[in-house]
Amino acid sequence: MASNTTSIHKLQTAINAKGYKILYSTSQFYSHQQDRPVTVYQLKQAVYDEETKRTHSVELFKSTSQLQILLYLRDMWYEINGWELPTDNPMWEDIKRKMKEKEDTNNG
Repeated sequence: MASNTTSIHKLQTAINAKGYKILYSTSQFYSHQQDRPVTVYQLKQAVYDEETKRTHSVELFKSTSQLQILLYLRDMWYEINGWELPTDNPMWEDIKRKMKEKEDTNNG
């Protein structure tokens, strides 16, 4: 079975082959509360701005869970291909619902 990192990179490559410019990165910070370093995984999309003639990155999703990053990319792949999104993970469905609510609140 492939690791989460391998699967993330495979999905990133497949999505980028469809014309998207998905960037995957990690960063770390030290959590005094947990008394350990914490890794943050981030997905961004490179977007070209016609007005400024520059490319900038737009954050799509950020999490401390590689599995959530993997599920986000999986859902993106399904949407790109016009397939019905799987609903096999209730916890992920709850996270997506909260993300949608936050997005709706921020947009108006």
